[in-house]
Amino acid sequence: MKDEVNARLLAKARERDPESLAALCEQFYPKLLKYMHYRVHSSVAEDLAGDVLVRVIRSIDRQTGSFVAWMYRIAANVVADHGRTGKMRRERPMDEQTLTTQVAAGDVSADVGRQLDIEAALGKLTGDQSEFVTLKFIQGLSNAQVGEVTGRKPEAVRGLQFRALRSLRQILEGEDND
Repeated sequence: MKDEVNARLLAKARERDPESLAALCEQFYPKLLKYMHYRVHSSVAEDLAGDVLVRVIRSIDRQTGSFVAWMYRIAANVVADHGRTGKMRRERPMDEQTLTTQVAAGDVSADVGRQLDIEAALGKLTGDQSEFVTLKFIQGLSNAQVGEVTGRKPEAVRGLQFRALRSLRQILEGEDND
């Protein structure tokens, strides 16, 4: 993902222009929803993505630096707040009964099966590792942007990437051997 947000659009949004704010929300809501889907249970992903946009709109006039990194930092804080309230449940978006029924009926394609494996594997990573994989590979942020979002230095981001990918590989290879 490019860190490019139309400068004019962003400037007008900072002035609280309703059309510009709406355009930013329209542009970034799907990305935030995708991020939330991989960080929290799918039943609350829409609500939390909306919460992020509300926080963005409330404080956009004070935003400086990279808009995308700032927005994902807010999203990470919303996830952390949600987790602290005890409501965060790291579950697969599809329950076992539904999955078993669909597999028996032959309704699950190889792509859906792989996605379920990846979602399950992400749930087994540490919170930092799962956040890194989501930001880097699902959201498409650069290591520099991940560092801005997480407050980590470039060396720490590279180390986190190494550990996250190693853990993910071990989890996925272990499931293939079951």
